Amino acid sequence: MAFPDLVPDLDALVRDVAPVFRDYDLQALREQQRYRRQQVLILLGSVLGTAFGALQAALPSEQWPGVLLILVGVVLATSSRWSGERASLATYLAARLKAERLRALHFQYLSRTGRYAGADRDLELRRAVLAVQAGKELE
Repeated sequence: MAFPDLVPDLDALVRDVAPVFRDYDLQALREQQRYRRQQVLILLGSVLGTAFGALQAALPSEQWPGVLLILVGVVLATSSRWSGERASLATYLAARLKAERLRALHFQYLSRTGRYAGADRDLELRRAVLAVQAGKELE
């Protein structure tokens, strides 16, 4: 290896930070995909509602486009509540924030500055990971 002094540091990061980072990163990706899927369904429902509204306007003597328009509207209005759209977004943002804070720990630890400059830097790293998991910021 070109930088043998980094081996213990990288081992500590793999041991203490990487598994927690991976969990939060995957959780954030899942919630982001769930939220985006919900948004696409809302867009598709809006297109259907517009199409049925246009059909109703074009065929004023027919009742079925209006019934379908009402049905699509009710489904769209309640879909956000069913799918937990806001919860998905909040969970995504919380998990992404924790993952990015853990990513930043990598660079802070490798730089050996601040709280990671002393002999107890491995302990400080573990404390920082626990603080991120608890949603607290170490100073």
